[in-house]
Amino acid sequence: MIMENKNNLDNPKSNLDYKLSKAHFAPFQKIQTPWYKANDVKEILNMGLPIFAQLLFNILIAIINLIAVNNFDGGHYKAPVAKAVVMYNTLQFIPSLISTGTIIVCGNLLGQGKKEELSKVILTGLLINASITGLIFALTEGFSEGLARFLESSDDVATDNSWTDTAKFNFLVKYYRLLNINLILLSFTQVFVAGLQSIKKSKHVMIGTIITDAINLVLVYTILYSRLINPVYSALTIPIAGIFQMCYMLFMCLRFIDFKINKKQQLNKIYAIETLKTGLPITIEMGVWNICNFFTSSAIGSLHDDSLFVLHRNATNIGQISSAFVQALGTVTSVFVARKVGEQDTQGAYETALNCWKVAIYGTVIVNIMMVALSWPILVLFGSRDVAWPIEVILLLIFAVKLLFDTVNMTLLRALWAVGDLWFPIIISFFTMGIGMVALPFLVVKGFNIIGGWGLILIYLVLVSDPLSHSIVYTIMWICTSTFFRTKN
Repeated sequence: MIMENKNNLDNPKSNLDYKLSKAHFAPFQKIQTPWYKANDVKEILNMGLPIFAQLLFNILIAIINLIAVNNFDGGHYKAPVAKAVVMYNTLQFIPSLISTGTIIVCGNLLGQGKKEELSKVILTGLLINASITGLIFALTEGFSEGLARFLESSDDVATDNSWTDTAKFNFLVKYYRLLNINLILLSFTQVFVAGLQSIKKSKHVMIGTIITDAINLVLVYTILYSRLINPVYSALTIPIAGIFQMCYMLFMCLRFIDFKINKKQQLNKIYAIETLKTGLPITIEMGVWNICNFFTSSAIGSLHDDSLFVLHRNATNIGQISSAFVQALGTVTSVFVARKVGEQDTQGAYETALNCWKVAIYGTVIVNIMMVALSWPILVLFGSRDVAWPIEVILLLIFAVKLLFDTVNMTLLRALWAVGDLWFPIIISFFTMGIGMVALPFLVVKGFNIIGGWGLILIYLVLVSDPLSHSIVYTIMWICTSTFFRTKN
């Protein structure tokens, strides 16, 4: 194993105190474990399951909220709310700019035995994240009408003559602007969460998220079904609950991380640069995915029927039951690999990523079966009936296949990021996402003019091409490390 800087190892007071340990991989030993068997499953699940439970509870609350909106006032508001949520989700990656870098930087420092430096990383990250998110928030609030028009189709089939297109559009824009306030809160919350997850306090993150979601649920039903408040203000339930979540995560950070040890020296330029350097390319990849997903939604919005957009949102919400497990394993991979890199255990980092991938595959198969089994009762609660039900089941089956390829994206790609291989995977993603999530869906709708239910199904099918293609590249990159990780002499 070859270290980056021998002088730094000999002198603990050198600039290794401020610069992150980098991974320079020598040839790896052959893994003795059979290819189908995963090691360290218990350790991976000990961190991953609380994150999964947190995400799953969050998704279940979102589904219950969606049921409330879909059934409120005869489904009057479900189409504009669905589009507003898509707009909000498109830019939800912005607060992740610093948090993704924070979790890797903190994990690396912990691997070096420097827990006292965590407060510097977190407070520096808070300042940068809030500043950047605040600017984006101001821009999106100003351009919200333009974003909303992009999801509207001039050929929409009128399903409710009592509500004019103008009134529906105005509701959509106002709902989005209120919902968008949560971006500011997330810019703080996600940095706190990253700090807690880096020190394996995911259970406390889970508890805070569950309480937050419960508050949101009570507020949504109170506003909608009391009929004393304009339904558009139900969008504020997420920011209100977000205030509690932010305060809770702050309290937990103060409890488990020593912020007094670096009093008056919390802001650190080196950590700001390292966090940005790590977080920026990751956030760009996440951002491109969200923007491409917005274009996919725009293609679905061009299928000449708002009801198909509602089917898409229903399928997406149910599909998140499975994707939550993969997301949880992505966080675990980032933390564990970064920690191994900090310990200069390159062989351990290599094997850990592969173990996380195997656990993700097996877990995703199990959760996919659960998702499909639960789809029928959930769709009934959503109000899906007649031809809508088989279409949504087909969409979920396609989603389940797609998610198996996404296990690579959420584990091995995260591992590549954790060891500093940032830009090449992102360039690959630009091509695969641009083709699979933008070009092909619009080719279905605009090129071949396939609309209606078959158009929606074909769009879902072509979306599989994105994770399929880049998963092959990422797998080769991680397994064939002699090509992609150069040993520095």
